[in-house]
Amino acid sequence: MRPYITLLFFSLILLACPLRAEEKLIIKHYQQQDRYEFGLKVLTLALSKLQYPFEIQTPHTQNVNEKRGEYQVIEGQLDLQWMSTTKAREKDMIPIRTPLYRGLLGLRLLLVKKERHSQLSKIETIDDLRKYVGGHGRHWGDLPVYQTNNLPVVTNVNYDKLFLLLIGNRFDYFHRGLNEIWDEQQRYSDQLSIADNIMLFYPHPVYFFVTKSRPLLAKQIEEGLQIAIQDGSYRKLFLQNFGKIIQQGNLDTRKLIVLKNPVIPKDTKPFDTSWWLPLKFQTQLRDNP
Repeated sequence: MRPYITLLFFSLILLACPLRAEEKLIIKHYQQQDRYEFGLKVLTLALSKLQYPFEIQTPHTQNVNEKRGEYQVIEGQLDLQWMSTTKAREKDMIPIRTPLYRGLLGLRLLLVKKERHSQLSKIETIDDLRKYVGGHGRHWGDLPVYQTNNLPVVTNVNYDKLFLLLIGNRFDYFHRGLNEIWDEQQRYSDQLSIADNIMLFYPHPVYFFVTKSRPLLAKQIEEGLQIAIQDGSYRKLFLQNFGKIIQQGNLDTRKLIVLKNPVIPKDTKPFDTSWWLPLKFQTQLRDNP
């Protein structure tokens, strides 16, 4: 009789506790703005490769800047963020070291006032650039890039306010990612344009960072990402989102200024930029590690 009692016991446990495959994986984050949209698509793709349902939530009470949001991830109040890597972030959270934008976010074009478009389009070297003042988010992880390269900047904690400061002549240009700048310019198309002939680049890998209280979630996301890379769906998503703007950027016609990035960990692996950066610039990048 004992084997039957044991079987009955475990049957009752299974009835009381649904199978893990049927449980819904809940992920909470704070990044609601349009500029974070691709990271959310990658997260959705990665989770879709797993064998159980999931739900990605942005709590309605969240309307915070990056500093506050990051604190909530570190404290475990939220589950993850996708941001540029730094030594501190890799220490305080669990990094998933797959560069979501393939380095694309490190390519910067210059948003400028229309009446100064011709003037700033003549920039060719870093010394030329140092004659002007840029705008930057005060809590953005890549701020030390501009300090290290002796590029003067004006900072503000509010992302939207930076565009108004540029329009108000508080600084001369606002460097924006190739994936960000077109929509931003359209929002202020009466007053702002994109400088011709010039682009900046610095190593700027963006990772998913998961709160340390959910190590299993980090493993699940990494597993899904690797599946998406292997089956080609990640590359397809990347080109669907950025193929048009890569062409629109006319990168072949621009001068490239390479900046040093002191905030990324020294053991950060080089990443493949061949999906989007013209071949003629590859040597320049290798000569400016």
